[in-house]
Amino acid sequence: MTPEQDSKQEKKSKLIEDLFILICIVSLWPVILGWTEMIYQYLLYLALAGLIYIFIRRIRRFQEARDALSNQSEGPSIEPGPEQGRDDR
Repeated sequence: MTPEQDSKQEKKSKLIEDLFILICIVSLWPVILGWTEMIYQYLLYLALAGLIYIFIRRIRRFQEARDALSNQSEGPSIEPGPEQGRDDR
């Protein structure tokens, strides 16, 4: 994949994750309202599994970003100039 395609895929992936998180927040409302039907229980377990998956993916992305920063060179460095003699008067 080219970097552009990879970037588009990554953006799409992050958007899907964010939308899933919003859906999970909405899925808490049946519990808040006291609805106890079994379908809501399954929905909550599905939301939990999805959120754990997203959490693991994001931890890996943070680790990759940290590793990329630590592997980066420091950039251009300034060499110390030649030592100049001190004039002690």
